[in-house]
Amino acid sequence: MVALLAQRSLLSVCQCPDFMHRIKRHACSRVVKKVAFSSLLWSSRVIPLFFFVFWQRHDMMKLVVPALLAAAAQAAPSTRDCCQSLAAFLPSIYIGPSTAEYDRLITARWSITSMQHPGCVMTPASAKDMSSIVEILSAQQCQFAVKSGGHNPNPGFNNIDNGVSIDLRGLNSTSLAHDRSHVSLGTGLSWGDAYAAFQKDKIAFTGGICEDVGVGGLAVGGGQSLFQAGKGWVVDNVIDYEVVLASGQIVHANQNTNSDLYKALKGGSTNFGIVTKVDLAAFDFDEMWGGQLLLALSGPESGHAQTIETITNATVDFVAENHSDLDSGIQIVATYLRNGTRVVDVALSNTANIANPPALQPFLKLPNQIRDTSRHASLAELAHETSLAIPRGFRYVTASVTVSNDKDTLLDFWKAVDGVYDGLTVKDRIDWLVSVVPQPQIQQTHAKSRGGNVLGLENVEQDQLVLWLVSRWNDASLDSTMEDARQKFIDAAVSVGQKHGTYSPFIYLNYASPKQDPLCGYGAENFAFMKTVAKKYDPFGVFQRLQPGGFKLSQVQCA
Repeated sequence: MVALLAQRSLLSVCQCPDFMHRIKRHACSRVVKKVAFSSLLWSSRVIPLFFFVFWQRHDMMKLVVPALLAAAAQAAPSTRDCCQSLAAFLPSIYIGPSTAEYDRLITARWSITSMQHPGCVMTPASAKDMSSIVEILSAQQCQFAVKSGGHNPNPGFNNIDNGVSIDLRGLNSTSLAHDRSHVSLGTGLSWGDAYAAFQKDKIAFTGGICEDVGVGGLAVGGGQSLFQAGKGWVVDNVIDYEVVLASGQIVHANQNTNSDLYKALKGGSTNFGIVTKVDLAAFDFDEMWGGQLLLALSGPESGHAQTIETITNATVDFVAENHSDLDSGIQIVATYLRNGTRVVDVALSNTANIANPPALQPFLKLPNQIRDTSRHASLAELAHETSLAIPRGFRYVTASVTVSNDKDTLLDFWKAVDGVYDGLTVKDRIDWLVSVVPQPQIQQTHAKSRGGNVLGLENVEQDQLVLWLVSRWNDASLDSTMEDARQKFIDAAVSVGQKHGTYSPFIYLNYASPKQDPLCGYGAENFAFMKTVAKKYDPFGVFQRLQPGGFKLSQVQCA
């Protein structure tokens, strides 16, 4: 009886003239008849799907939907029901369990810690596909996760147990504007593939440092790049987002259209919708100079403390003068391997393709050099080389703390980190990587010209350093030990910053521990702004409730 009422109500909507300017009558009737054909899909768990969609489009639905939704709510949705609905309506992009493709997708993870077992996997190939998926998930109140590159190791951030996993790999389109002013990238691309796609055009854009990081996550989380000083964060180079909202509506967000959403997405992560495509400012580019300079920290002649002090002095001096050479960049990575070897990897770069530039001479003259791979290379080649330091197939934890660019702070930080590492009893079973990522103040000046962002750094006057932990291991029995070590790293870094008066509340979201609150670190004004935008574009909190992974506005209370 309920199914019959629902079918008749929907068919009446298909005949409504006011409604028909939004949906073709024959298409509407076809969907209704298709659904009515399946008794499964007219169960109390699925009926809300259709009424949710039509609710968005016509006020008359408010007369019939409440009673039907109330009846449907008595039966809690199951993952099985959600997946059956998706399979019925979107069979070409549905992947069910117990298939080879399902097994391949759930194991295709950068970090094993993000490996989970969803009830099914959806692989949208267009924004329209994504719209249909979101309409179904929203209507049936199905929990879901979204994976772009899957480079975040935090459990549940890009995967889900028993819910629906949305794998963006099919959103892999690339195009170059006729005037070469920007590129369009599907959010299922990796940055390595994106760079390679435009290499023949001698075009580049501000993107990720590692080749296997996904476009989707980085483009809403901030985004470190090799063009940091000269062009700012990756989000500051986005000129348009294509976004699927909770209603299934496909919108664009830029400086002229939905400008509040545009700003909120630039650092606000997964709180507002699912981004299916980004347009990034492009520029002429062929090759650059860069590579990895490897230095010994262990061994009888390495002089660990002296080497660290020399590197620290060179790092702080470079960041302080980065404004005078916006093309040169560095990243310091101290790596303590499970075999007892300790090395420092200095990633050097010059995006103007100048070999051995003056700004990088203090690093090129460092003692205890093991290997220097610097050369003229493409962006794709350098992104590949960087990824080799953090390969797939391990269990990972990450964390991030920010401090001002200060020698005493950085020296004490290295001592504190050594203390945390030396206190571990499992050093022979883990690798411990600690990075120092420059964040020169000048990079914050690029945001304003494209509508700003929500990172909260526009008024920061000091150069800063992002202190980043990446630790890996194989044995799942060490998970709790490594989570504890990560927290000790955070506590030690924060304590050092507070001691020297250099601690910054900013936490780089894409590097953060799940126990950190990067959204609060953006400041009270930006946090309130993001909540307002989320309420406007997602009034029922679909991305707060149904997509539980990631840093959610609804899950934190900022002091």
